[in-house]
Amino acid sequence: MEVSLQELPDTHRGDREVSAAPAPIHAPGKTSSARPYIRYFLFALCAAIYFLPFLRVIWKATDEGTIVYGAVRIIHGQVFARDFFEVMGPGSFYWLAAFFKLFGATFLAERICLYVTSLGTFLSMYFLSRRVCGRYRLLPPVLLVGVYFSTIWPMVNHHVDSNFFALLSIVCIVLWQDTHRNILLVAAGAGVAVTTCILQPKGLLLLFAFLAWLWIQRQRRSASLSALGIVLASYSAVVALVLLYFWGQGALRDLTYMNFVWPSQHYSAVNAVPYATGISQFWTHWIVPVHGIRWLIPLGVVLILPFLFVAALPALVPLLGIPRGKENLRPEILLYWFCGWALWLSEFHRRDIAHLTSGSPLLIILCVYFLGEYRGKITELTLQLLTISACALAVVNLFIVLCAYSVPTRVGPVAMFKPDPVLMFLDSHVAPGTEIFSYPYCPMYYFLSATTNPTRYSLLIYNYNTPSQFQEVIQILDQHKVKYVLWDASFQTKAAANFYSSTMYRPVGGFILEPYLESHYRVVQDVDGVRIMERKADDHAGH
Repeated sequence: MEVSLQELPDTHRGDREVSAAPAPIHAPGKTSSARPYIRYFLFALCAAIYFLPFLRVIWKATDEGTIVYGAVRIIHGQVFARDFFEVMGPGSFYWLAAFFKLFGATFLAERICLYVTSLGTFLSMYFLSRRVCGRYRLLPPVLLVGVYFSTIWPMVNHHVDSNFFALLSIVCIVLWQDTHRNILLVAAGAGVAVTTCILQPKGLLLLFAFLAWLWIQRQRRSASLSALGIVLASYSAVVALVLLYFWGQGALRDLTYMNFVWPSQHYSAVNAVPYATGISQFWTHWIVPVHGIRWLIPLGVVLILPFLFVAALPALVPLLGIPRGKENLRPEILLYWFCGWALWLSEFHRRDIAHLTSGSPLLIILCVYFLGEYRGKITELTLQLLTISACALAVVNLFIVLCAYSVPTRVGPVAMFKPDPVLMFLDSHVAPGTEIFSYPYCPMYYFLSATTNPTRYSLLIYNYNTPSQFQEVIQILDQHKVKYVLWDASFQTKAAANFYSSTMYRPVGGFILEPYLESHYRVVQDVDGVRIMERKADDHAGH
């Protein structure tokens, strides 16, 4: 049983034993052959228990709201791209919608989906780490779960989902290397296709990484040309089925425009942020009072080390790995190089710490592996320090989520860190199914209050959305006489400080939606900058 992140130094490389000296040939016993499975079972059990408190907590103003409410639209008969506008790929929406179909459109069903992707992601991380790391095999998954928290997890989003399918695909390729079973290549190709449907750059780059690696293995005569054909055929078949579905729904043109044409013209505004933006946000959280407790600055220094490590990976991996020379040509290490950079480059379109974290799983494993191969005092101290900081971060994150308390909603109880008067207002004043509009961004309110967004947009921001899209929203609000609008006037300040460039909120042609809201709605309550606005009586008459 593993009792620490640094397993005892041995002559193993992953789960495949390599003896330092010749050993007598003997038949392996049942105990030794079952030992890896026991370790995986214990890891899965501990991870499953650890995840449970996190899955209670909900973050409202995140991509999770977009995915969740989009999945609700789908189970109610709407089609992605044709009936609602989102720049993410359709994969996450339909993946979550499948869970809603099975278990109902509830918070519990959404968390079951997140539970599956979370457990699968970290089991894959553990498997891939064990394959190459002789020591500190638990460090990569523990470090990743530490920096995942409050960046892209615990929440359903396209980054978490794409990593789940991408890592499973890599696991299939690694297993195929042992068995050469074609079904594993089929699964790998299909998994990369699903990854493409969720996050297009990640799936495409990972496909190229697989094909390049298989081609090199073919040159080494350890793979055949048919292996490349199987992966490519499986990938193409899944993508073709997806495109055929959208063509049948009359949404193929909308899908192409929304996922390829429109982002190339407008998405750069969202991505204009400095490298590793967001680290200072977590630092602030650790040194300010949290429920009456003030975190000491030394503790903050320890907790921020994993984030700094992730931010430094693009420099650390080549610095540590290139001097290893021929060792990098080992099939598995070469696969990790190709796939690791594919994942990282797929998230580099936006350089904040959340996206860097999402692109880092395999680079973390590579860096820990290279550090473990240098048996010097400095590298050993570095690994020990990373182990301490990763474990401390994981423990502190757990204490933070345990401070959240349960709040009843129409889709089931959720955990929050403070009361939400906006949600309380909706529960007491708005019936389920009623149309409301949240501006500029908080689609989670639609899901939690079981209300309906009459527009096609969950996000509406200047210099990102077009003026015609703003006018479309005004036309719908006017035609439907939507009674309540939630206007987060503080969103600009909060988002500009942590996520987006402030230039996004300086419309070249002037404000469009704000004058309409001020003339047709009145403020009934202001909650920390979120204005709950009710349509004026003369405008609402006849609805």
